[in-house]
Amino acid sequence: MWLLIALLLGVPAGGQVDTTQAVITLQPPWTSVFQKENITLWCEGPRLPGDNSTQWFHNSTAIQTLTSRYSIISASVNDSGEYRCQTGLSVPSDPVQLEIHRDWLLLQVSSRVFTEGEPLDLRCHGWKNKLMYNVIFYQNGKAFKFFPQNSELSILKTNTSHNGIYHCSAMGRHRYTSAGVSVTVKGLQSSTPAWFNIVFYLIVGIITLVDTVLCMTIHKKLQRKKKRNLAISLDSNHGKKVTSCLQKDRHLEEELKCQEQEEEKLQERTHQKKPKKEER
Repeated sequence: MWLLIALLLGVPAGGQVDTTQAVITLQPPWTSVFQKENITLWCEGPRLPGDNSTQWFHNSTAIQTLTSRYSIISASVNDSGEYRCQTGLSVPSDPVQLEIHRDWLLLQVSSRVFTEGEPLDLRCHGWKNKLMYNVIFYQNGKAFKFFPQNSELSILKTNTSHNGIYHCSAMGRHRYTSAGVSVTVKGLQSSTPAWFNIVFYLIVGIITLVDTVLCMTIHKKLQRKKKRNLAISLDSNHGKKVTSCLQKDRHLEEELKCQEQEEEKLQERTHQKKPKKEER
């Protein structure tokens, strides 16, 4: 029974990935860019043999492009929004939110939503790739990293402590500060199907019930055995006591017989002595 539970527990219950779902990747890998910059979206997913077509969606509207690559040249505000893709044998991808900005300094992130353990990349990016120095990264308003020249930062394994609003500041001709970017890190969650949980707990309940019944049955049998042994022990002790009493009674009878015989002998001796006296 417990082997069945072990087998059920051995089924992977967390972090499962749907292999039939398409995935969008970005090049460069940032979800926010400046106006007039270029960005390319790639769609990866299972396809039918000989069919390389890909369906793209921008804000839920189909895009005419049918290739696995969708390029945005000289991005504008109109290119902002939600992107999805789908291949011949896949379901639609998760949405990718693309933002087009016009500012002096931009904090770029590789994604806005992460699962615990995934890497987070940040870049403090200047307008028209202008050189920035004395770069400071902030989380929830508190500075946590300073670079004299480097403008990129990587967190290799995220956890829930990395949740928050990030921004950066840097020196150019002046001290510039970017807008804040919200980053969410989700803890690992089980994606076990509902039917699996139902079957699992049902089996555990049945096994618990069977074990309980077996324990009660064994307990009752032990109690009966104890009572039987106690009764046999009492009968044995009683028999021993009766035997002892009988032995005592027999011993007393033998003693009485011995006393009677001695008395009879004494009486006979007395009778034999009396005639001799009379003859004298």
